[in-house]
Formats: sequence, C-alpha cells, structure tokens
Amino acid sequence: MASKQIQCEMCCNENAVGYCKTCGNVGETCIDVHKTVKVFQTHMISLNEENNENQKFIKQDITEEKCKQHPTERAIFLCKIHETMICGRCLHSGHLPCGQEIVDLLHEADSLDFEKVNKMKSALMEVKDEILLTKDEAEHSKNSSKNNAEKCVQECMELGNRIKQRADELTSDIIHGITKTHDINVSTHSSITQTCNDKTKWCEDEENKINNCVDNNMAGHLYLMHRHFEKEVSDASFHLKEIKHKHTFKGFDFKENKVILKCLFEDLEEVCEHQEEVTGSDDGNSDDVFISPTKINKTRRELTALLNQTMQDLDQSERKSKEFKNELKQSFEDS
Repeated sequence: MASKQIQCEMCCNENAVGYCKTCGNVGETCIDVHKTVKVFQTHMISLNEENNENQKFIKQDITEEKCKQHPTERAIFLCKIHETMICGRCLHSGHLPCGQEIVDLLHEADSLDFEKVNKMKSALMEVKDEILLTKDEAEHSKNSSKNNAEKCVQECMELGNRIKQRADELTSDIIHGITKTHDINVSTHSSITQTCNDKTKWCEDEENKINNCVDNNMAGHLYLMHRHFEKEVSDASFHLKEIKHKHTFKGFDFKENKVILKCLFEDLEEVCEHQEEVTGSDDGNSDDVFISPTKINKTRRELTALLNQTMQDLDQSERKSKEFKNELKQSFEDS
C-alpha cells in the first residue's frame, strides 16, 4: 500500500521531497528557490530519506556550499596553508598574508578534469592489480607451506618408526617445530590477506568517491581529493610492499644427516647386540664378558681427548725441534 504523499507547505502545488527547519516540508521547485533566493540561503534543508530518486537536489559542488564563518557567503577559495575553505570576506579579513597559497576554485576547478580522473583510476587499478598479485603469492606460499609441512611430518614419522621408542622425544620436538613454523606461515598469510582486503576496500571507496564527483559534476571535491591522492596511492603501495617485506613466509625442510644416522644405527646395533654369557674362565670373570654402553661412550670420549692431546703435543714438539735447529744453525754461524 502506497504511503500518503505530503504536500509542499510553501506552494502547496507539488509533493514534498525535503524538509526545511524554517519553512517545513518543501518540494523540488521550492528547494530551487532556497538555493537561488538570498533570503532563503541560510535555511537548513534535508532530503526525505524515502525519496532516493531525488537525492540529486542536495548534492552540490564544494563552491556552492556556504562559508562556516559567514553563512551568507559561498566558500569559493581554498587556503593551502590552513587547509580550509574560505569566502571572499575571510580572504580579506584573515588570509591576505597567505598570498599565492590561496586557490580560486571557480577558476581552478570550474570543470571536471577527466585527465585527473583517468590518472586516479589508473593508479587505483595498479594498486588493485598489486593486491591480487600479493594475495595470489600469499595463497601459493600458504599451500606450499602446507604441502611441505605434511611432507616433513611424514618423513619425520618414518624416521621415528625406524628408531622406535628411542626417537619419540626427538620426533615430537621436530613435529612441534614444523607445526609451529607452519602456524607462523598461516598467521603471515592471514596478515597479508587482511591487509589486501583493507586496501581493496580503500580502492573501492576511493573509486566510488571519484565516480560520485564525476556523476554529480563536483569538480571542487575532485580537485581537493586529487591534491593528496598520489600520496595516498603511494602510501597504499608502500604498505603492501612493507607487509610483504615484514611478513615473510618461513622456509623449512626435513633432511636426514646420513653420516650421524649411520653412526646411530651402528651404536644401536652394538647396544642391542646379543651376547652369550661365558662363565668359569681361567683368564677372567663374568664382568669381563659385557661392556656397558656407558663405558663404551666413555672410552670413545677418552680416545678423542687423547687424540687431540697427541696432536697438540706433536705440534709443540715440531715447534721445539724447529727452534733447536735454528739455534744450532746460529751457533755454527757464530763460530
């Protein structure tokens, strides 16, 4: 059921599309009167939310808005020093020292600059392409990390099966490290994806603002937007590069040290070797039959220390021999 139309309270000849705090409900024609007739220009008008098709009546360029300090004057100048919109009265009363930093928007932004529009949209397109590339790279890295993690865990489990209970603690630590690294990579992917989504939303918002300026012929708004646009685009690109540099995927792999593994298996064979018990020997006793792994390890350490000491003694002996030869040679020369 259609809602009852409210009539304009000024002319009573058309339906109301807005509301004036002073005049009440007003129609399209009376809204135009409020814009053109000086006595009405200080009135506050709002558009009825249900009349979306008439929103164009309240959309106006920046040069049509009123000065905040002087409501009867239009703010047609931009002071770059104070970053504020001013009217002619403001210019003569407080901004004359700003000199060449005052921009006349009626002259500088009298029409839409489609070259700027195309340049701004092109820059946004480059950022969006970079976002897609970054997301693809992050997705690929995440998948590679997942596959690599599964492969490393499988290899680690196979090693654990070969050395059975003796390697349970070791494999548990390795699996934990792999999983932790993968979790870090997943978190890295999440951070990159979040940043990309934020930048995508920023691009869409900026593009909507540009289209809004173009559709409503708001050259002033477009001019103000363009002043800082290149820096904002540069900041967005820098942030993407920074997030890729700061949040990097950690590489990892699983490799067996074949030399150490061979020694380990040999040691395991010695530790687990079956030995027949011999008793009643004339040359020894039962204690001589079996040598504990602890003693074997101790002997190995002692042999290593003895070898190092022998090498040091040999070097010292060679130095002393050389010194003796030099002294003997010097003695012959002196005689």
